Amino acid sequence: MATSSPTINFGGLASGLDTNSIVDQLMAIERQPQTRLKLRQSQIDARKTALSDVASRLKNLRTAAQDLKSPTLWLDTQSVDVNDSTKVAATRTGGAGTGGYQVEIDTLASASQHWFTYASPAADQTITFDYGGTDPLNAPTKHLSVTITAGSDIDAAANAINSTSDSPVYASVVTLSDGSKQLAFSSKATGTQSDFSVSGAAGVLTGETKAVPGINATGKIGTQAFDEQSNVIASAIPGVTLTLKGVTGAANPVTVTVGAPGPDKEAIAAKVKAFVDQYNSTVSFIRSKVQEKPVAGASSASDMAKGVLYGDTALNGLLSQMRVAMTNFYTAGGAVPGTLDQMTEIGVSTGKSVGAGSINQDSVAGLLTFDKDAFMTALTGDPSSVRKMLSGTTTDGGFAQSFDALLAPVVQADGTIDQTIRSQDALRRSLSDQIARMDQILAKKQETLKQQFTAMEAAIQNSSSQGQWLSGQLAALNNR
Repeated sequence: MATSSPTINFGGLASGLDTNSIVDQLMAIERQPQTRLKLRQSQIDARKTALSDVASRLKNLRTAAQDLKSPTLWLDTQSVDVNDSTKVAATRTGGAGTGGYQVEIDTLASASQHWFTYASPAADQTITFDYGGTDPLNAPTKHLSVTITAGSDIDAAANAINSTSDSPVYASVVTLSDGSKQLAFSSKATGTQSDFSVSGAAGVLTGETKAVPGINATGKIGTQAFDEQSNVIASAIPGVTLTLKGVTGAANPVTVTVGAPGPDKEAIAAKVKAFVDQYNSTVSFIRSKVQEKPVAGASSASDMAKGVLYGDTALNGLLSQMRVAMTNFYTAGGAVPGTLDQMTEIGVSTGKSVGAGSINQDSVAGLLTFDKDAFMTALTGDPSSVRKMLSGTTTDGGFAQSFDALLAPVVQADGTIDQTIRSQDALRRSLSDQIARMDQILAKKQETLKQQFTAMEAAIQNSSSQGQWLSGQLAALNNR
């Protein structure tokens, strides 16, 4: 069976021409259509990236709009303030009685302690703690035993106790002024019922040197005295938990003030500002993309990436719709004369001119401003109207519901941006198929050129050889 022999590339040995370079230059010309297709692919990639960035910002804006209609944002809350946080901390746990409460603290709850001298055991020893208060027969209700291994020094003994997860005490090594060390046990509980007893290991705990009884937190809240086992008191002010931190005495009581129930105005204002900030960021980004012009005669991927969304009709249309949405009337629950129905009435607008004859460029661009003082005034004066206009009702949409509905078909799964990106993917795949087919054609073209130049070199070589032979024959005739 005959086999084809490989093509010999003379590389200009006969002609003196750099035929390899000539082939490369010719192929560069042949590849220009394919290069344009690859640049077109890079442009598609840049467009997909730009669309994804737009979608990301629009999704954030949609979330900011949804926050304005969140039921939790409008739930009644109560402020709880303390005039001296170094003495008392207060946390709201539920509906609490509005008003001020005077808190006098005479004593803070503390834990009971027992101190012992210590000797390293020659054999394993067991320390037993009896704790948990007493039953009607005056006996401890709980017991725990901890093994101290032979040879354990005082630090090892403390570690053995502290590493027992259900130990009722903390063990500490205390160094006295004379340099000696003692093992001190402190109850993990506080109050008069925090006491415990220690037994066993007579050769380890060689003597008790100190016993400190636990005491209760005592004082008054208003006219009601309290006597509690812990410094955390949940029963003195319904709906408020107090954490006692310091003694005040009768002369310097701490005032705890519980505000009237109502929505958290600062939290609502923060959400409105967050929406305005995200709106401005989104509008500025989209506007920068639709106004960025393509580079004429672009010949690089970086140039092709510019202006990929220039004049995009869908995005320009969305910007117009968003701007209209900010000036629309919202009358959730039905129009009522004198109630709020526009965003400008609560301090959200495109701003004002900067002076006589001056133009506010941000206003021209459709960017928003947020006047917090105006918003707080509106929210304080007519909270119901503000809520209805912003979040709507269960049956009628306000601004947030309307704006959410505007963005939903654009950014949701299988929305217009997703569909556009998928269409770009399909176009890119089509270009990839064309590039692959051109690769085959170009490979054949390159091989053909190499064969043609190789044939030319061989012909020149043969011609040169024949010429040399004829010259030799003529020279021989002349010499006869």
